Amino acid sequence: MIYLKYSGNLQSKDLIAQLVDEFVDICRISGWDYSVIKENFQTMTMRPSSAGRNPMKDADAMETQTLSSSEVFLEGIAIKIRPDCDPIRLTFDKACRLATIAFLATDTSGLHMKLTVKKYEFLYYPFVKLYTAGAEYHSQVIKLLDYVKKRYVKDLEVIDSSFFWETRDEEMLRVKIWKSSIKQRSI
Repeated sequence: MIYLKYSGNLQSKDLIAQLVDEFVDICRISGWDYSVIKENFQTMTMRPSSAGRNPMKDADAMETQTLSSSEVFLEGIAIKIRPDCDPIRLTFDKACRLATIAFLATDTSGLHMKLTVKKYEFLYYPFVKLYTAGAEYHSQVIKLLDYVKKRYVKDLEVIDSSFFWETRDEEMLRVKIWKSSIKQRSI
């Protein structure tokens, strides 16, 4: 499988809005789908059992209480160049580091309450799985990341399993994608 991982920092929180505005324009002109992200994940919910109720039977009918949790924040844009491929996430945490969040929601039913926990984990190396999307798509993603590095994230580091980021050798990229597609078909 071919993938890209990237990391880095913005120099200022003010640049996030500028980056988002610019990439919204780029996406509209290019015909790409996008999602503007401004999320503050500060809650988990608990549905308490009332005296005399059967918590297993009435769990969904109970009121929801909001419990305080650690402050988790993401802001930026997710760009989907092609509908059949992963989006490129240019999202930042409160410290202006490129980040994304992996989610896991779990429901726990007990005798006295139903607890829904939203577990989250920061990933400071957002990634794009390119599978066998083709050399042209891979090249587009690299150009987009080049622009991000030049304009916004000066310390951008990219890990490219095809080595195209380092070499810019399109013929070698095509060969690696072809080999990867053969491996995917045999699985």
